[in-house]
Amino acid sequence: MKKEANLANFAFLPVTEGNSLVYTEANQKIAKGMDNDDDYFDEIALDGTVVARYYVWHHMSTYPPFPASAGWKKFDLAGVEIASGNKH
Repeated sequence: MKKEANLANFAFLPVTEGNSLVYTEANQKIAKGMDNDDDYFDEIALDGTVVARYYVWHHMSTYPPFPASAGWKKFDLAGVEIASGNKH
């Protein structure tokens, strides 16, 4: 799955101005009372090189009061986490 993401939907990510996001993987799993969405992106520079990778998640209970956890992590190309935050 290599599809450009709409940056307006991911304004919470620290993507360098001028770069783009490309979906690399999307997983959804509903099991054991949880609805888990896990998405993976590459940040692409203007010259076409991958400069960072992102993991974005939204995990929500399917039972009231429906507590949820949502956030993101940014990784360098060696897989080292360089930033993280909550998804707004």
